[in-house]
Amino acid sequence: MSEQAAGPSVLARLVLVLLGLSFLGAAWVWRHRSEPWAGPLVDRARQTVGR
Repeated sequence: MSEQAAGPSVLARLVLVLLGLSFLGAAWVWRHRSEPWAGPLVDRARQTVGR
């Protein structure tokens, strides 16, 4: 089996897993944005995006 047919490299898989975890974490914080500890995180993220 050639290297190209083997699929994504270990590094690419690691990057995809980390991106997925970061999106899940952001969604979890967004869901809890009304709680006192999550409000400042959401506000800081909104300021970074400019909304």
